[in-house]
Amino acid sequence: MTKLELIMMLLPVVFMIHEYEEIVMFKSWLGNNRNELKRRFPRFERVLARRGHFDYSTATFAIGTAHEFVLISVISLSAVWLGAFQWWFAAFAGYSIHLIVHLVQWAIYRKYIPVIITTILTLPYCVYAFVEFTKASILSPLQMLLWLVVGIILTMLSLLSAFFLMSKFQQWQNKR
Repeated sequence: MTKLELIMMLLPVVFMIHEYEEIVMFKSWLGNNRNELKRRFPRFERVLARRGHFDYSTATFAIGTAHEFVLISVISLSAVWLGAFQWWFAAFAGYSIHLIVHLVQWAIYRKYIPVIITTILTLPYCVYAFVEFTKASILSPLQMLLWLVVGIILTMLSLLSAFFLMSKFQQWQNKR
């Protein structure tokens, strides 16, 4: 296994390190910060409330994370096995943009959010992986830009499907 392939295979591990903070902390954080969210960001709080996010259990969050983990793992394994490095780059780019969004959320909220510690801890991996991928010259800068866009689109679609599954799971859980 080459160094680049090892870096690629580490993406699902890095992803889960980041997601564990969210799984463990998000439910209690939402409950503890709901009034402040309502006061400072009333539209955002209404969207969360309307979609039932304040009612999601920790297990529901874990369902969404498992969905994303399976996708990112399949993409990483397939990319290394089949040499389809562009698909890994798309998944990697989606994850990296996801971290940047968390940094923006943190800058706006100006307090702890249940993703920021592991966002900061996993950013060095992203920088290193990007540098190594660029040095390998597998994709041209234009191709990297194209696969970045593909990654963003696919990440948004996978998040929509993850939230759909989370919603269905929460409904099932509430009926039990």
